[in-house]
Parts: sequence; structure tokens; C-alpha cells
Amino acid sequence: MIEVRDGQLGKAVHATRAINTGELILRGWGPDVPQRTRHSLQVDHDRHIVISGPIELINHSCDPNCGVLIRLDDEVMEIRALRPIAKGEELSTDYATFEAEIEHMAERCLCGSALCRGQIVGYWDIPEERRMAYGPYIAAYLQEADVLVEQAG
Repeated sequence: MIEVRDGQLGKAVHATRAINTGELILRGWGPDVPQRTRHSLQVDHDRHIVISGPIELINHSCDPNCGVLIRLDDEVMEIRALRPIAKGEELSTDYATFEAEIEHMAERCLCGSALCRGQIVGYWDIPEERRMAYGPYIAAYLQEADVLVEQAG
């Protein structure tokens, strides 16, 4: 279903066949790391993991074709298609759907999307309409924090 190839930004994950909306593409998990790194994935308020393999090679887009499902107390991460993906298309996720903040990517965003925010930012810096559009593809710990902020406000 996928293959890793060299792309414009280095290694990238591409579809080897057409993928339908909602289809499970990848699943994985990895060991905890003591702090956020350029290659870690945030899975809870103070928890970061490193996943070896194709998941770690999926590049960012401000208008991605894949969503990341991260549930509380469930040590599995799923990558699912947000829309139909054509054979050969590069897979992408919006890092802001699982990272509360971005510390290690100060350079400008190169996604090329019409919805590009200009910089890869964390969850609290994406527009509310984008948050709403992602639905269940916002990490559970961020959804939980959003509810607490709403209740406090």
C-alpha cells in the first residue's frame, strides 16, 4: 500500500495504490523519550515517543491527506486517509494535530498547500476552523485540553 522514496524534502512515504477515505494505512508505536525532539511524536501532555519506520517519514502539510488517531491510554497510533489518495501521491499529516507546540522546526513550511500557514506550528496556533475540520484526528489529549479551556473560558 505504501513505499518510502526520496522526495523533495528527503525520504517520503508514497501510496503504491489508490487509498479510500478513512482507510487504515499504518499503525505503530514506539518507546518513550524523555523530552520532545525533532523526530518524536507527542502522544499525551508530557509524553513523546519515537517510531521507527514509515510513520516517522510522513511529512507535514497544512492541508494533509492523512489523519493521525491517538487515543488516551491506547498505545497504538493509526494513520488513516482523510480523503481519497491517488497512487503515487505522497502521504502527509498536519503535525499540529498531535504536537501541542513545535520547538525544532523554525524554518518556514514547505508544504506548498493553498492553506499553508507559513510555518509548522503546534496545535494552539492553528485556526479554530482547521481544528474543527480534523474532528477525531486531533490527538485525544489535545481534545481533552480544548474541553478544559472551553469550560474555563
